[in-house]
Amino acid sequence: MKRTYFLFISIAILLSLITFFAFQQRYAENPPLFLYLSYLMFAAMNLMSHGQLIKTAKAKPSQFITVYMGSTAIKMFLILSVLTIYLWFNKTHLFAVGIFYAGAYLLNLMIDTIVLLKQINSK
Repeated sequence: MKRTYFLFISIAILLSLITFFAFQQRYAENPPLFLYLSYLMFAAMNLMSHGQLIKTAKAKPSQFITVYMGSTAIKMFLILSVLTIYLWFNKTHLFAVGIFYAGAYLLNLMIDTIVLLKQINSK
């Protein structure tokens, strides 16, 4: 679990740095604090769902796909809700924040899936 925790925190830091440099290059200003906090939210949600998915894979393998799809849908709904609320009140960089956020979400989803598949297949 410590290795997974370190991996997700590292991903959140890497995404924050990439977003910072891309945003600064495009707009010559610092990106909103929201982007950094959202990456930590990604990491926290992934850690919670990751633990639940590993438990499900061990205890009830037949329900793994249902739990995986459900946890992915819940994460996506929460992330889209936070993004919608943020962009409703702060329309300054609507397009940039939306694109960076969507890219970060997709990258995070791919890495989470890869790590999960490696852990399940190794056991």
